[in-house]
Amino acid sequence: MKRRLHTLRRAIADDRGVIGPAVAMLLIVVLIGAGLVFDGGRALAARRQAINTAEAAARAGVATVTADGLREDPARAATLDFLDAAGVARSDIVSITVTATTVTVVLTARRDAVFGQLIGNDSIVVRGSGEATATFGNSP
Repeated sequence: MKRRLHTLRRAIADDRGVIGPAVAMLLIVVLIGAGLVFDGGRALAARRQAINTAEAAARAGVATVTADGLREDPARAATLDFLDAAGVARSDIVSITVTATTVTVVLTARRDAVFGQLIGNDSIVVRGSGEATATFGNSP
């Protein structure tokens, strides 16, 4: 009985062959973390670029303001001209909203995922928006 108990304890305490699966799991966790950081950084950069482009396009639309105020057709045309010059595809323009004092632009940006492709996510899609307000005369 004592011998059987000793053999059982040694079998439970035997940890040979455990390092291989542990290293494999650790490697998987590190690769997933690196993928999230890399693709997450690409998503943040794409969003920042979409926001910057949308804000610049909105400023281009607001620049058409005259003494009569901000008119929709010239503001929209100037915004679209800017986006065309910036190389933004028409399919990436979500909306252009022109009010009496503001122009708001919403864009979509797409980037290819690098590590996301391993899990079936081929692309990263983000949105960015920008708004500009027309000022008249000496108003702040």
